[in-house]
Amino acid sequence: MKRILFIVLTFISLNVFSQNEKKVFNGYDGGMMLHAGFVSKNIKPVDIKAEGVTKGIGGAIRFHFGEHYRIGTEGYVSTLSLKNTLEEGSYIKTFWAGLTNDFYWEFGKFMPYVGLTVGGGTVTDCFILEGYNHDWNPEGKVLINKTAFIAIDPYIGCDYCLTDALHLTLKVDFLNGFNNSELYLPVGPRFYIGAIFFH
Repeated sequence: MKRILFIVLTFISLNVFSQNEKKVFNGYDGGMMLHAGFVSKNIKPVDIKAEGVTKGIGGAIRFHFGEHYRIGTEGYVSTLSLKNTLEEGSYIKTFWAGLTNDFYWEFGKFMPYVGLTVGGGTVTDCFILEGYNHDWNPEGKVLINKTAFIAIDPYIGCDYCLTDALHLTLKVDFLNGFNNSELYLPVGPRFYIGAIFFH
């Protein structure tokens, strides 16, 4: 009799736990996004104004809890070409990744969201002051610098739900970087478009 009672109580407990899990955890989503945006910054050590259109790619995966909250991770690479300012091959490349949190709401086919990513990244500067990057000749006037930073990236966006499993997403963010010294990270809004798969 005790064994039967134990089995019944175990079954009931597992069933209740399963139901609670369904209420708390509501699946996950993930996908890839392309982005482009105008960024600008004065690079004081070399007296260069770095500005222009930065472009890149990245992706995210997020887990859904409750009816409106998602938490996960995302990462991107964004490259600003400086061929209009310096010699061809000059660039500023930014990589960042981190923990992303957002809140979302569903209105028919549309799913607006607002969130914040906190993490870290690096900004790599390659300034060719004189030379050519398509030959094998040594170049004497090239500056390269790589700096790590703490990334804080607020964003807002909206999905269009093609189906329950496939969404198109549009997003705008504004990446901010911080470190112990002055950080020469070009800043400005980036606009994202991508495909997100829901499970």
